[in-house]
Amino acid sequence: MVTMKAYIVVLWDGTEQSEFAFRHALLMRKKSEYSLLLVRVARKKNFLESKQSFESEVLAEKDATQHAAEALKSKFGVMPEYVVKEGDIKSCLKEVLAENSCSIIVSPETYSIHKGLTVNIVKELSNYGDIEVPMLIANNAPKKVQDSIEVVVPMEYDPEFKDLIEWVISLSRSYGCNFDFIKPVLTGAQPKKELINNIYFTRQVLDDNNIVYGIKTASKEANFIDDIYSFAGSIEANYILTTSLNYGKLRKQAMYGEFPIIYVNPRKRRYRSFN
Repeated sequence: MVTMKAYIVVLWDGTEQSEFAFRHALLMRKKSEYSLLLVRVARKKNFLESKQSFESEVLAEKDATQHAAEALKSKFGVMPEYVVKEGDIKSCLKEVLAENSCSIIVSPETYSIHKGLTVNIVKELSNYGDIEVPMLIANNAPKKVQDSIEVVVPMEYDPEFKDLIEWVISLSRSYGCNFDFIKPVLTGAQPKKELINNIYFTRQVLDDNNIVYGIKTASKEANFIDDIYSFAGSIEANYILTTSLNYGKLRKQAMYGEFPIIYVNPRKRRYRSFN
């Protein structure tokens, strides 16, 4: 039986932000055996465009990505592998995931496909079941890590929050991440009941898998989003982990727009769970 090589994928477009993403991948790699894979997504061929012209452009993209990989090795001491895919961002990434064993995808929030053509990665890749591995969105260089990667996880009352917990286990085991949960103070009867259900589920699953974690209660006076970032700052957290359902809430205020966030898409469901 042939085992596929495991990768941390970096969405590469040659910008400074994609180099920051590469540095986050290096940070994640410190305590893992994963290789790094640069993925360059190039545009699709236009209907009226000549084949020769398009192929020449694709060849230039491949040369540029190869040179980028060599420059990254020279600068950071690690040689990434690389691949160039043609098409839309979602189909190209799905091809990469089908062809390789991938643990996490690291990307800047805005990705450049061609001159003047950019896409918002979160908007493109945040639907139920779209991409089935965590997405690390980072626009700045990573913080220095002493002993471990610190991750804050805001507790959510949505049933889909349970999908996040298996990734807490995976990230803990693969990268040695430490997890600190923060739970909101809710007043509505039904959301409070669902939140308690998610807390119970989280404790049960993480305890059964011997994952070390903490749970903090947010301040009643403070806005929950403000409290999340305040808590993350107080423990010098590297990342916040959330579902794609709540990513927008964490990015709503411009002052929090640069903090790196890992998000996970919930699985597709035929029906909504009541637990």
